[in-house]
Amino acid sequence: MGRLTRCAKVHVRFAIAIAESESRFIVHTRSRSGIHGFSLPELMIVVAIIFVTLTMGGLLVNTTIQMSQLRGSATRYAELLQTARTRAASDDRFYSVYIQPAAGPNTSLAYVDVYPQLVNGVSGHGPPPTGFYDPGHGVPVTTLSTSVLPQPVASAPATANLKNLFCAACAPNIVSNGAPTWGPDGMPCKANASLDLSATVCNSAGGPMAYVTYFQSQTNREWSAVTVSPAGRIKTWYYSADTGTWTPQ
Repeated sequence: MGRLTRCAKVHVRFAIAIAESESRFIVHTRSRSGIHGFSLPELMIVVAIIFVTLTMGGLLVNTTIQMSQLRGSATRYAELLQTARTRAASDDRFYSVYIQPAAGPNTSLAYVDVYPQLVNGVSGHGPPPTGFYDPGHGVPVTTLSTSVLPQPVASAPATANLKNLFCAACAPNIVSNGAPTWGPDGMPCKANASLDLSATVCNSAGGPMAYVTYFQSQTNREWSAVTVSPAGRIKTWYYSADTGTWTPQ
């Protein structure tokens, strides 16, 4: 036992000696070479590299957040359109989906204009700014990011490319940048007066109809779009400035 103890003490002393030697080497390095650690220019270069790395990382994170806000808003809007389609078929009425801009502390909203339901077939309060979101009755609604705004077709990029992708055979006059409207048959439609002018109707019998809604980020200026084909297919898209084309999101 005593011999093992003495061996252990020797090992400990040897380890301490090595540690002290390495410490002196790190602090003083090689005395023969005259090097005594980092010089001020070397330290400045290291700090600059760290600063550039952190800056690039911050920009990457910020860009990712902005893209997530843009694509997330487009996805939620597309999901709301599907809800409006189902609700119109279920209620045997036609409904439009409007976007109410942000105002003060209230964020931007997209909602299905359901109430009131008039006997002539019209539903809701109509488009903003005269029309508005009615929070009662469980009206389907979704929020849009404050940094994302709907844009008119005249401001959107490569609109011909997008039309060819989702509605190549469509006549230009049936592709609307207005509020998407769904008929009681679950198909996109455009509201028109009935033949006897006593009511307003909106169904596929009035002819094919397609819709496109453009969204733009106000921070990185990127674009997304949500389209509705005459067959009722809803799709989200993302615009690539590098290629000048739209791709499915």
